[in-house]
Amino acid sequence: MRGASASRQRGLSLLGWLVVLLIGGLLALVAIRLIPVYLEYSSVRTAVQNVLADNNTNLLSERDIRDGVLRRFTVNNVTSIRADELVIRREGTRVVVGVDYEVREPLLANVDLLITFSDDFAKDIR
Repeated sequence: MRGASASRQRGLSLLGWLVVLLIGGLLALVAIRLIPVYLEYSSVRTAVQNVLADNNTNLLSERDIRDGVLRRFTVNNVTSIRADELVIRREGTRVVVGVDYEVREPLLANVDLLITFSDDFAKDIR
């Protein structure tokens, strides 16, 4: 009796475990590569929002806005985008700062991850 039940046991074989570990390792590698990119985007977003949150935004020129963002980029070590790549425009009573950039992060050998960020931040300056 005991031998019959042992042959009916189920579970992953060694090959099955290797496949599971390979997939888990690949997902962990992707996460390790993507987390810093998204943390840097968070710094970009915060820098632009902080400059726009200033009470004197309506008095700031385009150059003043860029300088404020550049200082925050320097403090937070943002390297994926430069302050002069921001698109700053005035739309009636609003100041809009556009962020549009790509980050290419190597994954394995000749396989890269391409992450694009595109967002507009606006402040009403009435």
